[in-house]
Amino acid sequence: MTDNSTPDRLDRQLLHALQLDGRAQFRRMATVLDVSEHTVARRYRRLREKGLHIIGEPDAERLGRTRWLLRLRCAPDAVLPIAEALARRPDTGYISLASGGTELHCTIHTGSAEEDEEVLLRALPRTPRIISFDAHCFLRTFCGNPPHWYTKLGALSAEQHSALQPPYAPAPAPPVPPLAALGTVQQTVELDEADHALVDVLARDGRAGLPELAAGTDLSPSSVRRRLERLRQTGAVRVNVDFPPNRLGYRKRAMLWLRVAPGALQRVGETLSAHPQTDLVAATTGPSNLIATVICRNATELYLYLTHHVGALPDIQSVETAPVIREVKRLIPRGPA
Repeated sequence: MTDNSTPDRLDRQLLHALQLDGRAQFRRMATVLDVSEHTVARRYRRLREKGLHIIGEPDAERLGRTRWLLRLRCAPDAVLPIAEALARRPDTGYISLASGGTELHCTIHTGSAEEDEEVLLRALPRTPRIISFDAHCFLRTFCGNPPHWYTKLGALSAEQHSALQPPYAPAPAPPVPPLAALGTVQQTVELDEADHALVDVLARDGRAGLPELAAGTDLSPSSVRRRLERLRQTGAVRVNVDFPPNRLGYRKRAMLWLRVAPGALQRVGETLSAHPQTDLVAATTGPSNLIATVICRNATELYLYLTHHVGALPDIQSVETAPVIREVKRLIPRGPA
């Protein structure tokens, strides 16, 4: 893979494998991919040079936090400074600028009604040059939590995929229970001080070794191993993989705001999640009750996706497409505000 080349099949296989298990050992991946461990290590280093990032992130929903998608409209000369300021906040996730240069999309996590009020009723309304904003609460994530877009590229065979799946891989989201059974929903996970210290180290490097994790947490390597396995098994912490899609030839990203008949929300969400173009699909509050981010090779592929896939679903009442023109924050950790 030269500086100007598109990653080849082995690179895509490695991305697929890493998204299944971001901490998988090179030896294990080499065995499944039928190449040498040296080749895997060399390809991994080159992918890092091309923009690969692997970090550990707490799962906001599993920890009982609320996930919001903010859609802000800003003065043209203020949208980038506001996006950069939001990116420095530790409670924000993905941040992008949409077409037109005045719209900003931002995910943010809150842990209480007081935090909701502080962010949504005080901080944002008082921010100069924000013209208006809508806050959409995530109700159910069909795909994108954890992310798995790279696994949709079909680089690995079914057998290779199964062989590289970690034993504690998150299970598919269970069916939505009836109202009478809501008391049985999955309980949240509580993190103690040592867990938070471990997450802080993983936020800098999701593949940090046990000695580095132990040094950063003042725990023994064996204790680190047990804690990390527990956090991953319970889904409290995910090791997420990010590599610029444009490096793979996918240069058109867009946010879709969909209005779906309420009774069909589950069915449409699951259908969209199965499409290889979707990176995130979630039911939210607001007039657009389903949102999706899609990744396509170019504008023509985006058009075909909208007309042949989205347009084929009769329960979608309307769709608004907002092309992403710049990504300000992905998985890369940012400093505190």
